[in-house]
Amino acid sequence: MALQGKITATRGLSSAGISSKTIVARNMQLTAAQSLSSLADVDTTARTDGSIILWDDTTSTFKVRPDVQNINLKIIGGSF
Repeated sequence: MALQGKITATRGLSSAGISSKTIVARNMQLTAAQSLSSLADVDTTARTDGSIILWDDTTSTFKVRPDVQNINLKIIGGSF
């Protein structure tokens, strides 16, 4: 079940879902000088051209890797 809601300018909360659900909103501003490597939970030390981002549950960080070595990875391309 998807929760639908609206946050008003007065920070009031109205919801079309179950009343025990909570909507949390956070305002973030990005600047042109920000980069992926500046994030605290992203390790970009192994990045090369063509790298991908993988979640590492052991270190609770995202790792930028040039290869995929994870037995839990499943790539599902759909049905054709």
